[in-house]
Amino acid sequence: MRTDELLGNFTSVRISEVISESKRCETLYFDLKQSSTINPGQFLMVWVPGIDEVPMSISKWKPPLVGITVLNIGEATEALSSKVPNDWIGVRGPFGTSFDLDCKNALVVGGGVGMAPLRPLIYRLLEEGANVTLLIAAKTKNDLIFHREFSELSGNALRLITTTDDGSAGYKGLASEGVTELVDITEFDKLYTCGPELMMAELHKLAMKADIGFQASLERFMKCGCGICGTCAMDPTGILVCLDGPVFTGKQLEKISDFGKYYRDQVGLKKKF
Repeated sequence: MRTDELLGNFTSVRISEVISESKRCETLYFDLKQSSTINPGQFLMVWVPGIDEVPMSISKWKPPLVGITVLNIGEATEALSSKVPNDWIGVRGPFGTSFDLDCKNALVVGGGVGMAPLRPLIYRLLEEGANVTLLIAAKTKNDLIFHREFSELSGNALRLITTTDDGSAGYKGLASEGVTELVDITEFDKLYTCGPELMMAELHKLAMKADIGFQASLERFMKCGCGICGTCAMDPTGILVCLDGPVFTGKQLEKISDFGKYYRDQVGLKKKF
């Protein structure tokens, strides 16, 4: 494989639109003219000129239009959040594994900005004829992402449930509490999730107990996105989130002792969640 293909064929793109999703979250749209297909769950490495390069989940793919949803939590994401139409950024990719679409009755659980990679998944599942129960969870109603969009789409094939920690919208409680009730009354083929890792770890336990297929999108610090730097390695196998993930199955996660317990910071030091 050529070096430029391994690194993801860097290209500069001009932002065409910026949509505010919440007080701290925006979706940036741009055209990415390339021949490769982007599958739900994959990510791009995004270069913010003069700041840094960071991995960003793809929240929209309607060729050639691409969307990335940015939560302002650090220097690079703050700079991305401040971008306006006609500004330029750099992108590489797409990278990583994607969600398996072989499902007839899906439970999709998104926590906060974890809704980003789940957004294209939901549309693809519906296109494939699956029934989708979507649970959107957040700390407060102000942190809900894509809630209005899926509220307007809810109907026979899509059922929307909302939970917030403080009860300001939907049911008061954690996502795991809502899922516990759902799996008791509905048979699901798969549970797809992305969000805070402690939340996903609880959902993994519930899915394994209920014998439901499980897929989760994980987040780790990445410097290359293509398996060179090793920053996103997880114990005990050294599995790489950028190459072997970011989407993992329940069986894969059972072998990863770091899942739901530890992550590595920017210099590789192990920290507890």
